[in-house]
Amino acid sequence: MKPGQDLVIGGFIGLEGTIYAARQLEGRLRKTLPQDLLDAAKDFRNYLKRSPEAAVARRHGEIAMQEVREGGIFAALWDMAEQYQTGFTIFLRKIPVRQETIEICEALELNPYGLLSGGCALLAADNGNDLLWELEEEGICGAVIGKATDSNDRLILNGGKRRYLNRPEPDEIEKLKKAEIRDPGFPDTEGRDIWK
Repeated sequence: MKPGQDLVIGGFIGLEGTIYAARQLEGRLRKTLPQDLLDAAKDFRNYLKRSPEAAVARRHGEIAMQEVREGGIFAALWDMAEQYQTGFTIFLRKIPVRQETIEICEALELNPYGLLSGGCALLAADNGNDLLWELEEEGICGAVIGKATDSNDRLILNGGKRRYLNRPEPDEIEKLKKAEIRDPGFPDTEGRDIWK
């Protein structure tokens, strides 16, 4: 990642954490959210099975890439900036996030930007719009969310507000695990593969 490069997201943030929450806490979420929204969220696992971002990126030329996993997009941005010793300016509202993720996070008081995000990649490229075309040809949603900068500032813009990204905290899904929230209307999935 070099100063001046576009920062691009391939895929939606928070999908893996959304699946976990929708499956583990379905009974609790059903009290405030419609069943069809929860069913759609549980089906997000189909997005996790395909990740052609790497192939697209190799065809595109010189880029940097970071899989977005634990700690969500905020952790991926922090890690990439640390690795390449750059800063960035990000437009929060440009980050692709599904409505189902937003609603489940609101119901559980989680931050979608710090949520487990398998199936999503953060990329840096000289021409982010060209990279977006390639992602779209592979059927992948994407967005140019900002730029790498030559300072150490890690700036996030949200409308008229500015803030600096702090070192990311543990993944938001850990709040659910640590609190040992168990849904009485849904079987305990401890030790089973919740992605099936």
